Amino acid sequence: MVFLESFYIPLLIAHLIATGVLLGSMTHNLVYVIGYLRGRFGPKRREARQAAIMWWSYAVTYGIGALIYPAFRVHVRHEYLDAHLPWATGIFEVKEHWGALAVAILCAYWAVRRAFDPEEDRALLWVYAPWCFLFNAIIWYKTIIGGLLTILRGYWQ
Repeated sequence: MVFLESFYIPLLIAHLIATGVLLGSMTHNLVYVIGYLRGRFGPKRREARQAAIMWWSYAVTYGIGALIYPAFRVHVRHEYLDAHLPWATGIFEVKEHWGALAVAILCAYWAVRRAFDPEEDRALLWVYAPWCFLFNAIIWYKTIIGGLLTILRGYWQ
């Protein structure tokens, strides 16, 4: 018996829901940051709220992912991916490395967000905006790869 194996499906569904919240909050946040770059600073409070939701939803998504990882490692990665699709194992490993980098980016992003007003501190905006773009790119990549791996696992079932 693998750790939390009997809860794998409910945890996977919770992981999916948390990912949906994360994608929504970070995409909304990106739209607001693009507005900042264009000189529109009206929705600063909404952007700050989306950044907070983004931070917490990533923490929840990451935590649930860590809980389902042991069962995934044994039943999906070992039994399906390693045995039939070794290239998919490589994609998964790249996805996980980018996820670790995303943790660092999000922590720095959140620290900057809490310390500045985008309208008054425009110099920090040129640090903040690239981190926002990079975080969005990483998480969208991870989501697409995660969906692909889920489909591949279903194919080999």
